[in-house]
Order: sequence, then C-alpha cells, then structure tokens
Amino acid sequence: MNKIGKAMLCTVLTGAMAVGAAGAADLGSLSPQGAKAYLNQITTLQNKYGKAAARTDDGFKGLLTGLSMAKLVDMDGDKIPELYCAAAHQGQHMYSYADGKIYELIIPKGVSNFGTDVSPCTQFYVGKDKAYLVSGQEVMNNNPVTFWTKQGDKAVVVLTYTDGFDWDAETPTPVKTINGQSVTAEEFSSTILDLTGDMDEQYYSFWESPYNSDRALSPRAALQDTIASLRRLTNPTAKVSTHKVTLNGESVKLGAYTINGSNYFKLRDLAKALDGLNTNFEVKWNAAQQRIDLTSKTAYTAVGGEQAALPAGNKAASLTNASVYLDGKPLSLTAYSIGGNNYFKLRDLGDALGFGVDWNADTMTMILTVK
Repeated sequence: MNKIGKAMLCTVLTGAMAVGAAGAADLGSLSPQGAKAYLNQITTLQNKYGKAAARTDDGFKGLLTGLSMAKLVDMDGDKIPELYCAAAHQGQHMYSYADGKIYELIIPKGVSNFGTDVSPCTQFYVGKDKAYLVSGQEVMNNNPVTFWTKQGDKAVVVLTYTDGFDWDAETPTPVKTINGQSVTAEEFSSTILDLTGDMDEQYYSFWESPYNSDRALSPRAALQDTIASLRRLTNPTAKVSTHKVTLNGESVKLGAYTINGSNYFKLRDLAKALDGLNTNFEVKWNAAQQRIDLTSKTAYTAVGGEQAALPAGNKAASLTNASVYLDGKPLSLTAYSIGGNNYFKLRDLGDALGFGVDWNADTMTMILTVK
C-alpha cells in the first residue's frame, strides 16, 4: 500500500467522525497553580521531543514531529481537567493536578495507529461528566482497541474490543469481540453506542496536508489553544476593579484588581482597613527567610502609601510564588504580581485571616464582615 493510502486508512477505519470544533480549552476549576504546572510540563516535553514541525521529506511530507498536541480534557468529571500531550510516533502522556502537585497517569506509550504504522492519530470521546481516550494499533489485524478513563488517581481501561477478520478462513470473515467475548455485529454496535452515544467524538490526525482528512482536528491548533488558555490563568490581564467595598456596613476605599472574575488586594491595604478590629494583623518582610510574615491580632504598622488609588488602565499580571506565613505557618494563597506589587485573592485572605467575604450582585459590592 502506498503512503497516501496508509495515511488515509486511519480515518477510514475509525468511521465517519462527528468531529467537534476546535477552540479555547475548557479550564474548568483548574487553579492558576495547576495551570502553571501544566505549562511547565509542556515546556519539559518540548525540550524532550522538540517543538512541533511538519516533515518535508518525500513520502512523509506533512507528518508531524515533536510535541504536536496538548489538550485539556476532564477525564473523570471532577471539573479539574487533565492535560494530554502527544508527539505523534514519539510518545503520548497524560497528567493530572491535585493537592498542589502534578502527576502522570499511565497510559499506552504511543498514539493510536488504527490503520497502519504511518497513520498516527488521537481519538477522544468527551461527555459532560467523563471522557475516554481510545487506543489501538492496526485494528484490521485483530489487535485490541481500549477505552481509557480516570478513576481516582489512575488511568484505567473500561472497555476493550477487537474489530478485525479471521484471515485463516477461506473467505476472510469479520470477527468482533467485547472484553474478550465474541459478539455479533449488532451487539458490538449496541455496546459501543451505550458507552459513547451521548459523547462528542474528537479525532486528531498527526498528518497535515496533503494527506490529512478534512474531518480531522488539528493537533497543533489544540496545542496553541491549550497554551493560550493556560496563560489566561498564569499571565492574565488585570483590570482595575470598579466594585464597591464595605466593611461591617461602612464604605471603605480599597484599590483592587479584577482577574478572571475574582478580586485581588494588597496585603498592606487590607491590614490598614482591618486595623483595630478582631481580625487585624501585622505585615512584615522576613529578609532572612525571603517571605512575608503576618501576625494575627496585632496592630498594623503603616509604612505609607496604603490604600492609594490605583492608576487607570489594564495591567499585565503574572502568577507569583510569593511565600506568606501566618503566625509561623505557611499559607496557600493565589497571588499575582502587578506593577511590582503582589495582589492576593480576597476570598483566600478572608479564609486565612477570619473575616467574611460576600458579594451583592445588585449593588456590585464586596461585603467584608468582622465579628
């Protein structure tokens, strides 16, 4: 078979794909810290496999090499998407993020080749509360196809099928199995439909023109969309907040930035506003430990410049690893560096320091309460 035929056979054997449109990746409830971990992992794999490029040599023109695909997909419906990465023939990987750490899920090392060894592709079924990665090699030779998902902290197989032929028969006869048991064509179709019927089938080919099917999604487009979406969490645009702020019912002037729907404040601005109340706290820079030390129920010492009006206009923000301790214990806070200052998520600070944070959508007011 010529190489064009081999490249197209992957598409033929996977059937008429109901391909979903490519676009911005769904971040779900992924934290900015998780986004940074995923971006770092993409960079690590680019260093390992090289960046995406299409081959130009005869017979393989358009075959992708290097890290060609990255995709965010919620495999188990927990609202925190996994990161899938693939470098065509060179390998594929899947990662998850939980408890402040990224870890790898063990999946088949190579991408699928449903048709032949030169038809690399990736296939997903994506639903509302789960997703499946489909893995298989040269299906017509009776090799198994497996459906992978995530359960707990592991990748697991939920279904295995074969859909090939009895090549030893006088006339090659179709042979179909589900989880090792022979089934009829009707049983086969019914089982696959029961598993995937309400899901979106997404098929990516690692061939670009001239051999690729126009029904296939682009791995490189998915990679670009994924990186751009992750950077919206790690390097977002900060907008000066126009929301009002009240503290125990009284209006207060506190400059804040709005980032991805949440409000971020400077520690010293809040410390001055809360001074004299039950949740007051002191702010000190610990040069020896290179960290910010907060001391609860302690009068705040002003340094000047607190609660100053913020300059107009949007600002570039970058996720920061600012180390903050409260009474000698580390805090887990989301913070961004904006114009040389660190701004912290208001609800994180409320949880850590013990003041209430509420929102009045009718008056566009952030409501802070101290008992």
